Amino acid sequence: MRILFATTPGIGHSFPTVPLAWALRLAGHEVLFASGGDGLAVRNAGLHVEDVCPGETVVSMVQKTFAERPDLAGQYAEVDHTSFESTQRFYAVLMNRQTAMIDRYVEVAEEWKPDAVVFSSLGIGGLLAAGKLGVPAFEHGYGFVQTGRFTRDLRDWNAELFERHGAELPEVLHTLDVAPPSVSGNAEGGWPLRYLPYNGGGIVPEWLHEKSGRPRIAVTLGTTAPGFGGLGPLDRVIELAGDTDAEFVLALGDIDTSSLPTLPDNARLAGWVPLGLLLENSAGLIHHGGSGTTLAALEAGVPQILMPDEGERAESAARVAGRGAGLNVRHDDISKTHLDALLGDEELKRSAAEVRAEIHGLPLPGEVAERLVATVRG
Repeated sequence: MRILFATTPGIGHSFPTVPLAWALRLAGHEVLFASGGDGLAVRNAGLHVEDVCPGETVVSMVQKTFAERPDLAGQYAEVDHTSFESTQRFYAVLMNRQTAMIDRYVEVAEEWKPDAVVFSSLGIGGLLAAGKLGVPAFEHGYGFVQTGRFTRDLRDWNAELFERHGAELPEVLHTLDVAPPSVSGNAEGGWPLRYLPYNGGGIVPEWLHEKSGRPRIAVTLGTTAPGFGGLGPLDRVIELAGDTDAEFVLALGDIDTSSLPTLPDNARLAGWVPLGLLLENSAGLIHHGGSGTTLAALEAGVPQILMPDEGERAESAARVAGRGAGLNVRHDDISKTHLDALLGDEELKRSAAEVRAEIHGLPLPGEVAERLVATVRG
């Protein structure tokens, strides 16, 4: 059987699908990815990928669209950024204005002729391709988006694309939900799927297993947020770090960090470190509220401070804080009290451990792969 994974062009939407892709490969099925930008990094997992937007990233496409369409930029300024639904609707419509990219998803599907399509939430390209080919489609969640919640809205928001391709929604359409129900509040959602962190491979740095005698706090802003908002949200964390009895590791990837203030002696810039590996050796995590980062911390049972800016990240932070597994704090309001709680609050630790156990009890990718194949075969 052939399964096309059509993911939006970013790590945050592509990496969560890798465990399922490999479960299908290990069961003897063929897998091909259609993605772009940072999402092309799935090739490092030994998977083949077609580039649907050569030379582009999510950030560059949004910037170009705003430059070409000042009206959209104006609409974005007026969006209620505290509302998950408002920001996600705007994002979905904005990304789906990339018609050359959307057409390429369909072309890849027509050329490869898959038996089913797995697509990332809010990704119109895979949904459209499955509809045009008349094959089953499986929406793969990547965070606390209520998986399937917007799927039919995507058809309405992008009616012109469906009409131009002569397509309708697939008759067989299921959702795969990686968010733990006690956090997402989606106990009756789609097919549950255990979240297994995949952050790419990496050489284990020598310092990772060194024991400094102090707890380690990991700090990250993910792969997309710095492209839009810069590194300013870390200024207050760095200011407080020097007065905190802990070791801070700033895992910021390959981005330019020259704008950061001078780091105290107990903080280090670590560049790119696979997050799952870092969390195995950390007592807490401070981050931007990105879905993959949030889920990785929950899977590791690590308390977290989330500093969201808008929309989906704000919802992730609210849900984690509501479950008692983390703190929801504006980046400019973070205080020493919050850092002390991250390391010493026993209720935070207990809730984080409970959610970890819940995640570990969800169906593994191999089980879901079997169910997917059986569904396609009818």
